[in-house]
Amino acid sequence: MNENILFRKLLEDDMINFNAILIKNYRRLDINEKDIIVLSSLARDDIRGRSNFNPQRLKEKVGLSNDDLFKSLDSLTLKGYIEIKEAINEKTGKSCEVFSLEKLYQNIVNIYLKEERRKEEKRIFSFEEEISIFYEETYNRQLTPLDMDIIRTWSNEKKFSIEEIKNEMLDAIKRGKTTLKQVDQILVRKRLDREQSPEYKETNKIIEELKNKWKK
Repeated sequence: MNENILFRKLLEDDMINFNAILIKNYRRLDINEKDIIVLSSLARDDIRGRSNFNPQRLKEKVGLSNDDLFKSLDSLTLKGYIEIKEAINEKTGKSCEVFSLEKLYQNIVNIYLKEERRKEEKRIFSFEEEISIFYEETYNRQLTPLDMDIIRTWSNEKKFSIEEIKNEMLDAIKRGKTTLKQVDQILVRKRLDREQSPEYKETNKIIEELKNKWKK
């Protein structure tokens, strides 16, 4: 699902507080208190399917002076957060002005996507750093480029937890296995054994049934 569509759906279902989002991100969006009032009012109309642009009605709703309102509208339009264009009213057949906040929604979505990417990059770095330090201290040797590739694969693709990797490293030493390739083979084999167990299959079956019910 397109991020903008999902964001709009969350707004329509009252799952997120749009006003709080604007307040939290006002510096990143480069908006002020009056802009927040205007955008919040327009967003309420937008999610209710009321896209007709009526400055006089907007002025009455937000309680701003003409100067403050139009200064805010000019600024928000220049930033692309509000798009105003001509349209034909389906009921009357007359020309009218409608507004769109799609670029604003996209900008907000991008802010949160960047935040998530930064968090993921930080998580990956912390994962790799912690495993690398543990390996070098436990095995008393330096990591090779191949070892680093294995650790990245654990983090990015195989999604092994730090705890199970550390435990397996310690067990591997006891069995005389001292390379990360050997540790990786053991981790993969144990995961396959676990996934083939009746208990795991039954749990997965229940989860799938719940997912299907939720979709309906």
